[in-house]
Amino acid sequence: MTIVVTADDLGLSPGVTRGILEAHKRGVVRSASLMVTFASSPEAAALSRLEPDLEVGLHLDLVGGEPVSDPARVASLCDKEGRFWRLPEFTRRLFTGRIRASDLATEVRAQAALARSWGHVPLAWDSHRHVHLMPPLARVVGRVARDEGVRWVRRGRSPRFWTGPKEAALGAASLASALAYRGIPGPSWYVDLTSQRPRPDAARVALMATHGGVGELSAHPGYVDDGLRDTRDSLVAERPEDLNLLTDPLLRTALGADVVRWRVP
Repeated sequence: MTIVVTADDLGLSPGVTRGILEAHKRGVVRSASLMVTFASSPEAAALSRLEPDLEVGLHLDLVGGEPVSDPARVASLCDKEGRFWRLPEFTRRLFTGRIRASDLATEVRAQAALARSWGHVPLAWDSHRHVHLMPPLARVVGRVARDEGVRWVRRGRSPRFWTGPKEAALGAASLASALAYRGIPGPSWYVDLTSQRPRPDAARVALMATHGGVGELSAHPGYVDDGLRDTRDSLVAERPEDLNLLTDPLLRTALGADVVRWRVP
């Protein structure tokens, strides 16, 4: 029985970073995914370096913050204010050919390079709002990931036969993007705890670890602060709930010390 427990959005805001580090220190989180596109990202990178047992990967962002690259160099990714398009507009532009592959490659490489400059070597990649599973983008990310020596890319296959609409969409996107990531390891199955309805309790989460293969559970623990509200992120009230779940003593006892592993050992 082996499982990965990843906290997404490290660096989104100071409150989110504080919640993730607490979920690591007091809970079951051993992996986190760093965003480099927000004002609080450098502090998150510095604080997470102080946690030697926390594996830090890269949470690619193309629909949330501001590009690391000069917006003029990646113009197809940005609105007139130099910020990334929001997810609906990004999706429309991507699938109608208005997002340039060269711009995508430039920005993905820049985000990986910035994480390295802050002292992290991100060998595990995923993305904000799962955009790396969109086939046109997956072709670019897969190529860059190989160049960067990435050893884990998240897929979104559910461990259950029956799934809800979001799980089904992630599963379909994972299938469609499979060729782009062929040869790069990833989870055998994946569950986003934040989106589960009804919300799972500690006992239900512990039972998920009994599925075969190496599964990944992701969540979005954090504290709500002004920085989070200013990002216009869709997940706000859910973050303290995720923090409570991941630090539940029952879950920590049930999973024990040997079940939760890093994505890249």
